[in-house]
Amino acid sequence: MAFVTTKFDNVLPYRISYNANITNTVTLNLCNGPGTLYSVKVVNGNDAEVFVKIANALTATSGSTNPDWIFPCAASGTHTYEIPGGTAFDALSVWATENAIPSDNTAPSASGNETIAITLVTG
Repeated sequence: MAFVTTKFDNVLPYRISYNANITNTVTLNLCNGPGTLYSVKVVNGNDAEVFVKIANALTATSGSTNPDWIFPCAASGTHTYEIPGGTAFDALSVWATENAIPSDNTAPSASGNETIAITLVTG
């Protein structure tokens, strides 16, 4: 499934981007340009640990692009990473793998009804 992004018109400067089943397929330039990353929430319905990887890059390739940030989440766990004040980016490219090493491109081993959901708050 692809990311779905909700923007609050001009009332608030924030955007919420949600992917109900992230894989090792890279979503390129998620926010269509620069912004600030405030929060990453990972809901891992998988029976193995998962690593969400984000590159501050217009383009990225799972397994060959070194991510700027790696967010782990334990098997069958939920973890929210808050970034006080946020961190600026030029572009966000996002994917998930089964292993932490930056060069890994192994798809998370989700099977059956297992999914890995991710929510990003940007501005």
